[in-house]
Amino acid sequence: LSSTSLSTPSSPSFTMTAAISTNPPPSNAAALSATASSEARYLATAVASWYVNTIDPYAPHAQNIESRLRHPVHVVTRRILYGNVNAAHGNDNLEALFNDDDAEIKDGPDILTRRSAARMEAFLSSCSVALRTADGEGIADHQIGESGTGSPSSSLGTERKGKNGKEKKKKQGQAVVDAPALGGRTNLPSTPRVSRQICRGDLQLRLELYCRDLRRIRALSEANPSNPMEECVVQYDSKKGIRTRVRLIVETYLRNVDCVRDVHKTLMTLILRATLEVLAVEVWCPELKVTVDRLASGFEHKVSFASLAFLSSPDNSAETHLAPLLTKYFEYLQMDWKSLVSKCELERMLRTVLDSDLRYFFKNAVFHSVGHILDECRRERESLDNIALPPPWKEGVFGMAGGGDTKGDVDAAIKQYCSDPALVKQALRDLRREVITVNGQILPPAHSHMELAEHLGQILNSKKLMLSVSSPRGRKASMKRSTKRRSNYASDFGLELESDFSGTDSDASLAGKIDVGLVDVLARRLLIAASRTGTGGDAYFVVCDLFGGEEVEVVPHKSSGTVNQGTIEIIIKPNSVIIKSHAKFDIFSKPIVSESDALIQFHATTTETVTLQESRESSFITLKEKKTSMTGWRTLAIRPAFYERIPEMH
Repeated sequence: LSSTSLSTPSSPSFTMTAAISTNPPPSNAAALSATASSEARYLATAVASWYVNTIDPYAPHAQNIESRLRHPVHVVTRRILYGNVNAAHGNDNLEALFNDDDAEIKDGPDILTRRSAARMEAFLSSCSVALRTADGEGIADHQIGESGTGSPSSSLGTERKGKNGKEKKKKQGQAVVDAPALGGRTNLPSTPRVSRQICRGDLQLRLELYCRDLRRIRALSEANPSNPMEECVVQYDSKKGIRTRVRLIVETYLRNVDCVRDVHKTLMTLILRATLEVLAVEVWCPELKVTVDRLASGFEHKVSFASLAFLSSPDNSAETHLAPLLTKYFEYLQMDWKSLVSKCELERMLRTVLDSDLRYFFKNAVFHSVGHILDECRRERESLDNIALPPPWKEGVFGMAGGGDTKGDVDAAIKQYCSDPALVKQALRDLRREVITVNGQILPPAHSHMELAEHLGQILNSKKLMLSVSSPRGRKASMKRSTKRRSNYASDFGLELESDFSGTDSDASLAGKIDVGLVDVLARRLLIAASRTGTGGDAYFVVCDLFGGEEVEVVPHKSSGTVNQGTIEIIIKPNSVIIKSHAKFDIFSKPIVSESDALIQFHATTTETVTLQESRESSFITLKEKKTSMTGWRTLAIRPAFYERIPEMH
């Protein structure tokens, strides 16, 4: 059983993509007006001019980008997304904000959204690699004008602005010591050398593309204020915009590549970082990496052949072969942007929740038998049993772009997350397919959030529930039912033992303490648990990532009995409520034949604990949720099903 990554499907052919790709017609809001384009150009010019006038010519290019460009780009990003963009041409305080790194930026919220921050970081990273210079390398003063990459305002003697202007001017005024004139001594300080810097035109073009994207996002948000911010707008890029992006990558490639062996690495770096910017994501998914690797390898092969045969210069090769490939690649991004963003978000979440060593091992291991898998899972039991999953309203849902922007009240975040009509509709549909129990009692199906809360309230305040948790006879019957039910989830490690419910006499103190707010909390948590089961759940994606591969496929198990896959348990205790979501997944070899048996089955249990606290209101004491730093966090346990070893027959 070969276990390689399931999430690296073969990339589409560039020829096919070019043949069928069509740019989606931009909406009226996405089409920038002449005024909006002028605003973007003005801000790009302001940042580029300030940067080239304030950089340290002796510092490496990448260091200047980090120390001098980051803050102005942050200011402009906040101004375009949240501030008064229409006043950009006025006599505003942009330069003052650029000069003061500690200045308070009043535009918009306290911090950028997660994906807006990811776009900004990708842009700065692209600017950083726009010029390759080795550590300690620089170019002599007289070579600035000949290099074509030095800033026009980086020459010696140019007065510069900024907080460190005096110190930098002093450095520029240092005399160049002529060693022979001093008797040829060789232990004198070395001649100051100016580092290569990005030229103003290159930087301004990059900034203008960046600002146009932000301006388009702002226009879409204003046109649809009730919808979440649309972070990815590459699908609205015009053909001229795509040509500009391609030209920037081609020129940077020609500037950075010295020999054939640098072709592949340089192209991979430039294209993937440009991709992170236009998709506004933090990491690239395996599909993107495979696609770019194929593009770079194809071009590398053509360049190597043309160079050996003296058929084409590097400039001609880039113009003839690289530019068309990049154009088709960006058209591919425009077509599949939604799917690619989801896959990148999924990859981000997998990197967040899974230990890198554990992931590497299972994605690259080759298992020879079921026994081999069982042995390795036992060895990694501690890691597989304790996969921490962040709250979906905080870090986003697996495979979906969202989350990560909630910094305020947890209740408000949960309510906002659960108020999504599409999520609630799908969650209620999933809930009706599940078997949900509350301390062993089956919860009736619900068709609305209100109906779900009503059913929960009836069970939580029923005498039958109190009897089951307070009397020995009730506990015995509850344990018998739960043991029979959970035997369907018996794992190789005895996972079902963790779910055994055992009440105590103190549980009778629950009577009369169930608060209406607690019922609503449990209803919302149930919606979240139900919306994340089956093929769209966290457990599915984690199992696919660890145990799926090119030769095998992970499929949610289809139960043949009365117990459906994905049964959800709610266990009420005096100080907490435990919500457990069970799921089973079968792994088949490809292609799947209708009557074929699974190679192995895995069981997954996602557990969330809602901590309770007593609250006195008037003369009543009620139970409410206690907010902690771990509120909303869940633990995922993945274990292989129970298998009996059959002795070999001789």
